[in-house]
Amino acid sequence: MSTELEIALVLGTAFLWVAVTLAILSAIDRPERKARRRERHERRMEKRRIEYRPVAAAGSHLQGRTRHPRPHRFHLH
Repeated sequence: MSTELEIALVLGTAFLWVAVTLAILSAIDRPERKARRRERHERRMEKRRIEYRPVAAAGSHLQGRTRHPRPHRFHLH
């Protein structure tokens, strides 16, 4: 065989070996990555949930106290 053909065969074999190795490692790690992705998705969905607060019943406010609105303060930027 010529030297160029031998070099091409060695490089081709090395490339094929790397591709097969990465494919195998990717297949092994897939369930773990899928589980992590699911956990992140569930955490994001929990943050989106709206928490409803019960409405105060009529007459439950303290007697004699009135609510004063907060004064508006303007901030310069």
